[in-house]
Amino acid sequence: MPLLRGLFWPRRVLSPLSRIALATFAWNHRHEILRWGRTLYDQLIGRTEVSPTQALRTGQLLYAIATENELRNARQLRKVTLKGDDVDLTVDESWKELPQLIERVERVKGVRHITVNGHSSQPALRRRAAS
Repeated sequence: MPLLRGLFWPRRVLSPLSRIALATFAWNHRHEILRWGRTLYDQLIGRTEVSPTQALRTGQLLYAIATENELRNARQLRKVTLKGDDVDLTVDESWKELPQLIERVERVKGVRHITVNGHSSQPALRRRAAS
């Protein structure tokens, strides 16, 4: 039994090289990790009512953003807030990938309306994307 305990001891599993690799990965993806953290904290802990469908939809929304190469780890996108069927994006409005972000969020099932920094500015963004 002592042999098995020694194999799975945390220091043995996470060697110094593994710890460096994890720290490097976390640093390289810090914007994505912080966005997920801010969003999930706001959606799951910051509210009194938490439903499983709301949590699932928030996860789907964040996953849809994370699977797009241009949107992944973008420091311009700070937080995604989901209230019912409405999504509010806290983002730098001068970001060139903003129209692509809005298009990606629109494709998520259950999203009805998108606002950017609290303002419904989709028509202006679509005109900017078309030109």
